[in-house]
Amino acid sequence: MSRLDNLIKERCPNGVKYAELGKVCEITKGRGLSKSDKGTGDIPIILYGELYTTYGNYIDEVVSSASETAKNSLLIAKNDLLLPVSSTTKEAQIGKASVYRLEDECYLGGDAIRLRHKQNPGFLMYVINSTAFEKQKMKCVSGTTINHLNPGKLSKIKVPIPPLEVQNEIVQILDNFAELTAELTAELTAELSNRKKQYECYRDLLLNFDENEQRERE
Repeated sequence: MSRLDNLIKERCPNGVKYAELGKVCEITKGRGLSKSDKGTGDIPIILYGELYTTYGNYIDEVVSSASETAKNSLLIAKNDLLLPVSSTTKEAQIGKASVYRLEDECYLGGDAIRLRHKQNPGFLMYVINSTAFEKQKMKCVSGTTINHLNPGKLSKIKVPIPPLEVQNEIVQILDNFAELTAELTAELTAELSNRKKQYECYRDLLLNFDENEQRERE
């Protein structure tokens, strides 16, 4: 039996309790910025589109800034979860959660929500990004050209809330697995790149008939 199994047996003898997300987290919508404000100052800000394209499970660096008017937006604190609630493509994972891990002051733009809580942030992030939660979350999405995730409906979805010790163990396991997966992906990408170069070199050699004929004459 693993350490996690032992912890669950010890800490959750009657099973893991579930609670509505809105009872576990304070859910607050971000505020939009005008286009003229973006990129014109040094106030760190996270835009909803970047939660799809730039940030993964954890945010350890902020890539965008805005003018002082960004301070009218929603303030983000360490361990807050950030979710985009609008999407223009079906491929984008609307409501994908990222954990803000910086101590620095930062603000959240529009079309995104902030989840403030007292749980292990990584645990909530993994729960929200899980397949089971995804199925429930998509029932809270409406729209055709632009999809919108309804925060009110989202708040009603029930999530497992085991004791923090169990949460911590689960996050450690999943973080380690994610790191190993990233390392393996990098290795495979490098190997594929090398194979591609070998293929191109061999292809070009086989198709260079002038050089082949020259070698035969020699």
